[in-house]
Amino acid sequence: MTNIQLTSTDRQLLLYDIFRCCEQVSYEEIIVRLPVGKKMIQRDIGTLTDAGLICVKYSRKAKAYIDSGQQPVFCEDAKGKRYTHLKKIKRIATLMTELETDENSCYEDDGDDYNSCKKCYYELVPDANEKMRQRDFAQLNRIGYRISYDNTDRRYKMWSGVELREDFGVYRENGKLMRHMDSQYDLW
Repeated sequence: MTNIQLTSTDRQLLLYDIFRCCEQVSYEEIIVRLPVGKKMIQRDIGTLTDAGLICVKYSRKAKAYIDSGQQPVFCEDAKGKRYTHLKKIKRIATLMTELETDENSCYEDDGDDYNSCKKCYYELVPDANEKMRQRDFAQLNRIGYRISYDNTDRRYKMWSGVELREDFGVYRENGKLMRHMDSQYDLW
C-alpha cells in the first residue's frame, strides 16, 4: 500500500471536492475527510474563494458553511507565487468538473477524431503544453481522480462520476497529512 504526503494544493483541492458536492458543509463533515484544524480550513476556504471557485459563508443557525448567493470571482489582485497558485487551483478544479472522455472512442477506430480526455484538456486549457498536462493529470491522480493511459487499448481511461467520497484516505502521521493511494479511495 502506497502512501503520499499531501501538499497544500492537494488539501485545497480535496476541500473543494467537498464543497462542490454539498449545499452546506459542517466543520465536522470536513474533518472526517480532512483531519485539519479550523484555522487551516478557514485559510483554505479563503484560497478557494480567491481562486474564484466557491463563495461561502458560515451560518451559525445551520452550523455549516453555506453558499453566500454571490458569484465566485477570481482575485486578480494576487501577485507572484500567490497568483500562480490560484491559477493552478482554478485550472485543476475546472478539470475536476469539466474534463471528459468518450469511452467508446479509440485512436485505432477514430484516428485524429479520437475524443480523449487529453484532447478535452487542451480545449479547456488551450495555452497549456504537454509537460503542464502531465503535471495536472498527476495532480488529479494524487487526489483520487484517476487518469491513466492503457497501452493495450491505446486510449486514456479516467474516472466517471461526481459523487462525494465518504473517505479520501487521508490521515495524520507525525503532524503531516498523508493519503492512502489505494483504489478504494479513488473515483473510477
